[in-house]
Amino acid sequence: MIRKAMGTAVLIIFGVICAGLIAEGGVQIANHFFPYFYCYDAARGWGLRPNTAGYYRREGASYVEVNSGGFRGPNFARPKPPGTVRIAVLGDSYTEAIQVPYEDTFASVAARALAQCPLLKGRRVEALNFGVDGYGTAQELVTLRNQVWSYQPDIVIIAVFLGNDVRNNSVSLEGNQCRPFYVEQDGKLALAGPFESSNSFRLWCMARFDYRRAGMLSLLAGTWTILRKHNQQPTAESPVERAINYDIYKPPIEPAWRAAWQVTDDLLEQMHREVAQHGAAFLTLTLDTSIQVWPDATVRANFMQRIGVGDLFYPDRRIAALGERDGFDVLTLAEPLYQYAQAHHAFLHGFANSKIGFGHWNVEGHRVAGELIGARLCAMLKAGKCPSCAIAPAGAPGEP
Repeated sequence: MIRKAMGTAVLIIFGVICAGLIAEGGVQIANHFFPYFYCYDAARGWGLRPNTAGYYRREGASYVEVNSGGFRGPNFARPKPPGTVRIAVLGDSYTEAIQVPYEDTFASVAARALAQCPLLKGRRVEALNFGVDGYGTAQELVTLRNQVWSYQPDIVIIAVFLGNDVRNNSVSLEGNQCRPFYVEQDGKLALAGPFESSNSFRLWCMARFDYRRAGMLSLLAGTWTILRKHNQQPTAESPVERAINYDIYKPPIEPAWRAAWQVTDDLLEQMHREVAQHGAAFLTLTLDTSIQVWPDATVRANFMQRIGVGDLFYPDRRIAALGERDGFDVLTLAEPLYQYAQAHHAFLHGFANSKIGFGHWNVEGHRVAGELIGARLCAMLKAGKCPSCAIAPAGAPGEP
């Protein structure tokens, strides 16, 4: 009797183990369709998981590789090799750009365009892509301090997606609190929010991001995301994207939005100061939203009437004015991208497997933006705004 019971128990355990192995094997295959590249980060809330790779196909398609430093792309040497000009690009999902192959991202395109700048005379140009999905400016400031400087960049680019970055910077407006926030205290920026003040909340955040190591849970989460969004697709008649806050298109009235804009301005000014202290050049980009560059003027006009604004470029002009006051370069991409889209009747956002005209930049969007950025960087070099980019005298250290 005992021997029979033991035999039954062994068979049950063996069956459970086999079922688990089969299920996990199936999940690993399925994870090619529902990849998850993120992990908990004690300073930023979350980040890209180092040494991770996989196929992403939910919107666009690419093979994504996260290097040992925890950002997208190949491994880069530390310190910077001689004869190299390095660009560090910080931003959110637009910068991370897992929707397109790495070489097609605007950061890579900009690096290739800058390499053609006559002042560089054939020097190697590297773009390090520190973009992470969902980031706001506060997390990008922490990334700059904790990750970027060890790679010795000559140029630092902060890409501001005005569709939701201003909200991301507000502890009162942002729903995802698993991130550092800054608030104004006595004229200075101070850390705030539950991620800063509560150890138990940090523990919850860690569980939230690191449970995804379990393949089955990751698969189920990806499936639920797709099912939930299936009937929420925007259209030309109703171009409403859930991730975008439409309050950005007009001057803020509510106190929470005024405070969010003020913190955003302060964070950019702080980044400018720290970049200048490290002797690097600084460029702020304002990225477009899909409706700003919709090629059909009628669709844009109907949308503006619906939300009660006269144009869609208020947030871009506001950041440009901040750069003028604080003395840093700003490239507002929305207007030149709209001009290109209208002239070529091109949709710069969206993919065949998602929704044309909406979502992230497609390959054409990245190409046009990257070429504009490369041209602006070359102009900054000509204006002497990147001393470390200059060709060293013969025999000097760093000569190519």
